[in-house]
Amino acid sequence: MKRRKFIALLGAAALAWPLVAHAQQSKEIPRLCFLTFDPGTLQSRSPRFDVFFDSLRDLGYVDGKTIVIDYLSADGKDDRFPALVSECLRLKADIIAVSTTPAAQAAKRGTRTVPIVMIALGDPVGTGLVESIVRPGGNVTGMSMMVPELAVKRLELLKEAVPKVSRVLVLSYLADPIAPLQVAALDRVAPSLGMTLFVRDIRSGADLAAKQMSALCQWRTFGRHGSAD
Repeated sequence: MKRRKFIALLGAAALAWPLVAHAQQSKEIPRLCFLTFDPGTLQSRSPRFDVFFDSLRDLGYVDGKTIVIDYLSADGKDDRFPALVSECLRLKADIIAVSTTPAAQAAKRGTRTVPIVMIALGDPVGTGLVESIVRPGGNVTGMSMMVPELAVKRLELLKEAVPKVSRVLVLSYLADPIAPLQVAALDRVAPSLGMTLFVRDIRSGADLAAKQMSALCQWRTFGRHGSAD
């Protein structure tokens, strides 16, 4: 089974636990509110969520029959999540599933009673979503995959693959609360690997060309005044 499919399947399984609890307590069809950064609707959603929703269906949760799914998109704008959480609460969602850390934070601020399930988010401890991995506490549960330790491991693997590399361009969406934690972890380990990091904040596709050119100019300056590849 591919890694992404496995993660999505685990996310669906994590979501099923509170749904089963709801079924035992009520005869009403449960309502799931799915919050995402990605544009689209339940029918035209990002393909990366297909396995998650397919797994829900395999577990017996079919939209409109055994569950009601409200797919709410922030359309790429993090500041929309508080309003989307309010909409979830207005709809009386029984469970909220989140695919980004900003969505999870907004949901946690909005409710302390409705279960919130994270689908492979970043560092839930470092971003204040849970007290610990073993005992999360509160109403937030789910999965974490992009922890800072993994970011460090990627840098170490890069060094193993290209031993002579000394300058690394890091493109990051720093508005996401997990991003600064990962960048900080990279900064701490880079000197021991003989690397200099050039971090660029990317907020849109239009930023890529400008930030890459800026980094290229800085690399050339660095090459004239310091060691180079």
